[in-house]
Amino acid sequence: MKKYKICPECQEKNDPSLIECAFCEAELTNVRVTDEETEKMSHSNSESSFSERLIRLCDCGAKNPPNARKCSACNEDISDITPTPDTENTLTPSFILSSIDGQYAYTISADEITIGRESIMGEYLNSKRYVSRSHAKLSIVCDELWIENLSGTNYTFVNNKKITEKVKLNDGDEIGLGGITINGNRQEQAAYFLVRIGACT
Repeated sequence: MKKYKICPECQEKNDPSLIECAFCEAELTNVRVTDEETEKMSHSNSESSFSERLIRLCDCGAKNPPNARKCSACNEDISDITPTPDTENTLTPSFILSSIDGQYAYTISADEITIGRESIMGEYLNSKRYVSRSHAKLSIVCDELWIENLSGTNYTFVNNKKITEKVKLNDGDEIGLGGITINGNRQEQAAYFLVRIGACT
């Protein structure tokens, strides 16, 4: 029976020898090799239990996406921390933007923020020429995350589609600031993030 690794980010099946997902480049180092029979068994067992979300828990206490290499709170290197299930009881959702390369993550803690080269996340975005100074507005309304384009030149994209009005974001959505993915390639001067919606106590 064929063995493979299932990417925790995009759920695609990868060759067991890979350490990064061939589809979304998420880290696969700590992903167990499985096969169809094992997957079916684990899937049926998990259906009756609470869905587990993997996190990298920094020494400072901050929860980070499983593919993050730096802590969103203290900026420490967390690449050697093994992702573990976040099994705490949930009360309110937490919203995290994680760069596609896993090098940067930002936890949204205010009800409304503006992101851009000279706004929030500017320390990461200032080298991205296709990102405007005030590029997009993110807002949390009734425990839902919404995004709105503010750039009149390079625009904002959600799942590779240009947005023209406020759009609700879901877990796993990809945001492109100033660029899209063309034939599997992303534009170097644009910025790309995965939306991570979890829960915090």
